[in-house]
Amino acid sequence: MWLWWLWEGLLTGVRQVAGLWWLILLFIGIQILKDAGWLGRASRYMAPVLRPLRLPGEAGVPMAAGLGIGLTYGAGVLIQTAREGRLTRDELTVMCVFLGICHAIFEETVLFAAAGANGLLLLAIRLAAAALFGWLAARAWLRPTEQASPVPDEVRTR
Repeated sequence: MWLWWLWEGLLTGVRQVAGLWWLILLFIGIQILKDAGWLGRASRYMAPVLRPLRLPGEAGVPMAAGLGIGLTYGAGVLIQTAREGRLTRDELTVMCVFLGICHAIFEETVLFAAAGANGLLLLAIRLAAAALFGWLAARAWLRPTEQASPVPDEVRTR
């Protein structure tokens, strides 16, 4: 009997990992875009949008990942960005404040709208709250001209 449970658990685990195929494709796609120079160009276009949060354009890809696919899967992009040292510790903090309030906007808005909430109102409130608290966090942690402390080496090497 316990062998059957073990077998079922193993099959469930394999199915769960196999269900993440799209995440592997996402990371491969991001690497291809980075190697081709497209992420650098996209960063220039994202810079004006992120300016009120005092974030550089390089924060655009992890921000889009967190907004689009949520914190669970977007965390991989955030961690990779931190390891590469493209954002400072304080910039990552501001970005996480924003994403902590407003992440997976498509999935969660549809989910709550299906449960009876007003989807547009929910989306507007989440975006406004994230913008407000992200703006406040940027004023608290980031100076307009001063660079914050870089991500420590122990974070990059993990």
